Amino acid sequence: MGLAPLAIAALVTLSPHISTARLGAIAFSLYAAVLLSFLGGVRAGFELMRDPARPNGLRLIFSALPGLAGWALAVFVVFFAAALGAAAAFAGLFAAQGWWDQTSARDAEAPAWYPILRQVLTGGAMIVCMLIPLATAMRHL
Repeated sequence: MGLAPLAIAALVTLSPHISTARLGAIAFSLYAAVLLSFLGGVRAGFELMRDPARPNGLRLIFSALPGLAGWALAVFVVFFAAALGAAAAFAGLFAAQGWWDQTSARDAEAPAWYPILRQVLTGGAMIVCMLIPLATAMRHL
């Protein structure tokens, strides 16, 4: 269900009305930043569970980076109509976060179902991100 608002916002970017499509791009970017922040929070939680007395500071910092990058992209989209490039960047951020979750799930003592969930959600988010370039291409036809 967490992907539904992202997908709906991406679909709104398909609108033939430029102002409506722009609002969809802004909503997409803001929600993508929220999702990346949430995933970073999950990663920080796993790190704190791994060693509550001495969590790895570098891992905690890295867990915040995708969310911070997502918020920077969202601000960029709000001030500049650059949803096409931002969508590709968001897809890359989701891929990087998903890769990190996959490779470190065992070390983070994540539940056995977590890597599978992350594969599905990362794939879904990346597919949704590609709706924005599709909308841009359709407008230029």
